[in-house]
Amino acid sequence: FTTKLPFRILQHLLFWLVFISLYALVKSLFAAPSDMMYPPLQRFGRFLLSELIFLPWKVLPFYGLFYFLIPRFFQRGRYLATALYFMALLVISIYGFRAMIRPVSWLLYKEIPDFQVYRLQRMIYTLTEIIPAIGLAASLKLFRNRMITQQREQELEKEKLAAELNYLKAQTNPHFLFNTLNNLYGLARRNDPNTATSIMKLAGIMRYILHECSAPTVALTDELNVIENYIELEKLRYDDRLRVSFKQDIQRPQQRIAPLILLPFVENAFKHGAGESRFDPFIHIDLVSTEEELRLHISNSWDRDIESPGTGIGLRNVQRQLDLIYGNQYILNIQPEDKQFSISLTIQMDQHASS
Repeated sequence: FTTKLPFRILQHLLFWLVFISLYALVKSLFAAPSDMMYPPLQRFGRFLLSELIFLPWKVLPFYGLFYFLIPRFFQRGRYLATALYFMALLVISIYGFRAMIRPVSWLLYKEIPDFQVYRLQRMIYTLTEIIPAIGLAASLKLFRNRMITQQREQELEKEKLAAELNYLKAQTNPHFLFNTLNNLYGLARRNDPNTATSIMKLAGIMRYILHECSAPTVALTDELNVIENYIELEKLRYDDRLRVSFKQDIQRPQQRIAPLILLPFVENAFKHGAGESRFDPFIHIDLVSTEEELRLHISNSWDRDIESPGTGIGLRNVQRQLDLIYGNQYILNIQPEDKQFSISLTIQMDQHASS
């Protein structure tokens, strides 16, 4: 809906032109016998000219109400004044309309009708001429206002969700960086020769987060590269006591997904499956991508005596991001068992998300 004044004036003029044309056409098709003597085109032209002359008096109440009375009185709570002024506009329109009948009759038919302007039945007839124009215009105006309101509400809701999503990402990224820097600190304290390699891998991950993740979606293969680098980065911290497997069955490597929607689950598995598990730690990651869906299953060792891995900020944030981005198109199951913690995520892939 355009709000520029010249375009709106043009829209109104076109609307009223169509309205009086259709109104004149209906009148010419169902005219009185005295009018049927004229040829159809001439009859239509007479009615069209008549409607054009009477149009200002028909639209006066509408424009007075919506562009003067409602903004100046009704929206300020002056309802009685609005009603009284609107009734005054109707009276002015009726008398103005009636006053034009004789000149129009003389112009079109070279005759002057014999009537009294103040008679009740004449007033009622005039109202039947004015009300359709007011009613149709008011209905369209209210419909337009409702559509604009809904559009603004949708835009505000999108802005609100986008702001919340950006806030969650802003929390998740420092959370990831904080955990990884802790890992690098441990390597540096041991003078581990892999420290430099780890820093380079972290730099690559942070470059991806800063430059790629601002987009609403990324290619699945890019997300996988980050996960693989993160796994290699984490494995440098542990000796052979940690068993890690990452199985992939990817049919669509260019499938578009939300950025960093999978990494927090992998990060959670390493934090609790390797860092806090005391007995035979393991992490198994299975990722399957088909035409219809994306499935991620992660199982890791954990101890019930330690705080549940499902209560951290990382998982809470990623669940909220899934709600905002995918709505009811995803299923997330978190299953704590005796010595194992499992996460299963299934995301239905829409056609528009594919590249």
